[in-house]
Amino acid sequence: MSQSTQSFTPSAVSAPGKVLLAGGYLVLDKKYSGLVFALSARIHCVSSALPSLPPNTIKVVSPQFTEAEWTYQVTGGDNDAEEVKVTQVDGNPNPFVQTTVSQALSYLRLSSIPPTRITIHADNAYYSQPPSSPRFNYLGVPISRAHKTGLGSSAALVTSLTACLLRTFTGSFAPLHNLAQSAHCAAQGKIGSGFDVSAAVHGSHVYHRFSPSCLESGGLREQVDGKWDHEVEATKVPKGLRLVMGDVDCGSSTPGMVRKVLAWRGSDETAEELWRDLEGRNTGLIELMAKAEERSREDGEEWQSAVKTWGTGEEAETESMKLLNEISKQVGAIREKIREMGSRAEVPIEPEAQTKLLDAAAAAVPGVLGGVVPGAGGYDAVVFLCVDRDETVEQLEEFLRGYKFVGEDGKGGSVAVLEAREEMEGVRVEDIAQY
Repeated sequence: MSQSTQSFTPSAVSAPGKVLLAGGYLVLDKKYSGLVFALSARIHCVSSALPSLPPNTIKVVSPQFTEAEWTYQVTGGDNDAEEVKVTQVDGNPNPFVQTTVSQALSYLRLSSIPPTRITIHADNAYYSQPPSSPRFNYLGVPISRAHKTGLGSSAALVTSLTACLLRTFTGSFAPLHNLAQSAHCAAQGKIGSGFDVSAAVHGSHVYHRFSPSCLESGGLREQVDGKWDHEVEATKVPKGLRLVMGDVDCGSSTPGMVRKVLAWRGSDETAEELWRDLEGRNTGLIELMAKAEERSREDGEEWQSAVKTWGTGEEAETESMKLLNEISKQVGAIREKIREMGSRAEVPIEPEAQTKLLDAAAAAVPGVLGGVVPGAGGYDAVVFLCVDRDETVEQLEEFLRGYKFVGEDGKGGSVAVLEAREEMEGVRVEDIAQY
């Protein structure tokens, strides 16, 4: 049933970025799992009334960028048979913003809304910039020219904006996950695995994707309200450990990596065996992380002692120390199989230059359990799992800042440490007074 909005609640919400620590490529197949951690870098959306605009108008602004204002007119929806239409009347095209606004209002079937302003703020870690920059730093360029750091800005944006619209016009987040997945896939023009949106909604978890058929038939409401078959099992980085994110800027990238890996998988009859082996190693890491978290609760004193001394040469032989050693070895075992997959598919998932960086950091900094090239791999980013000791984090950051990265094309580059670490929480309501 179409309806006029009965409520308007000025709202502030945020959704986190993500890092896929294990499960790159495999997460595309429902049989396999992805270990995804939400990050402290968030995209915030804040709604307010804007009486200076005509009714049924939504203005979305992103004040950190130039040319980042979009105005939409909402029409239709006066009866059940008539669709709600969202037409852009001002600003450059932005498919992620327009598709999200359109799908949210179409799903809600709101035929009348008060004039609304939504302001988008992105935490600084989403874009390469000096660490001393003020919060929500003004970048002074169009979004298309900002250097992204690969933390999942589009998924966090779509999730945050969807949640803000739902809460503003209905007072709740239902049905956030399915609606955000639908909007993100529509904006991208393809049905992806959805782990990034899932992390933005649910926070850190082990993920099994939804079947693409969830979005392949029926209308929007039928799809969103239908039975989805994704699986989400909450997880966390064990107490005393943390993630450190690095943004690699070497001017080098390889397009079409996913397409090439999937083509290899389809043509090599031994590929499935490799994927099963890699899945076993990934689930091994997931289980070890869960055991470590349990150990930190059962014997906190022993666990903290192990965290304090791991990698220093002063380790005691305890169950906690054994767990840390096993986690470190498991990260290495996953990397070994990732490199094999990359070699056989002829895709630089963990390029040699990244291998050198990861190995050098682990060798140089006591307390680094291991590092990986997250997600689909390539040259853009690295993530390290380390003990959460001040000296370890400081030494790792110093090492990365001084590291001279050289890509396979001979171009040099640098590694920037991002102001983002693991965070367990997904989408959340924020205090509107802080903006």
